[in-house]
Amino acid sequence: MKIDCRDLACPRPVIETKKALEELKENENLQILLNSVASRENIIRFLKSSNIEFNVEDIEDESIITIKNNVVLTENCYTDEMTILFLKSNKVGDGELGEKLMVGFLQTLKDLQNPPKKILCVNDSVLMNTDSSHIAFSVMKELEQMGIEIYSCGACLEYFGKSSELKIGKIGNAYEILNELFGKAKIISL
Repeated sequence: MKIDCRDLACPRPVIETKKALEELKENENLQILLNSVASRENIIRFLKSSNIEFNVEDIEDESIITIKNNVVLTENCYTDEMTILFLKSNKVGDGELGEKLMVGFLQTLKDLQNPPKKILCVNDSVLMNTDSSHIAFSVMKELEQMGIEIYSCGACLEYFGKSSELKIGKIGNAYEILNELFGKAKIISL
């Protein structure tokens, strides 16, 4: 099997590699075509963490990673029933890159074996749930449709004048958010 991960934005190459490994038939090899140093390093790290043997061939600005047959994919993931994602901004970092990174992280949640059960949004992260033209709006909607509960801080919505414009999830409050954060759940923050 051969997959072309050239020109795919992070983290798609790793996700596509994982999917291909899951579909790999007995005694079948996998070749991954790449043209990004970051993607090459991410896939190598993923394969090493999964104890998968591979070879790398670099040809000019491209790489081919080959995985031989008899692969057993092992998962390194958190399996607690209650994981909560706490978002305190509508981007990861600054500017346009920060917005794109947030979308990439949120899209990746859809491919996780154990995605969070809830997403708590405070500060300007609530804007992702109110403005249908926001870069992350559609992925937040998809996460809600997957069954992930999404809560936006009521005080934050009021601050931005968006209380009546909430389109995704429910309005939360400080008590509920702090109760979740100090409960037994594992909290991940971006």
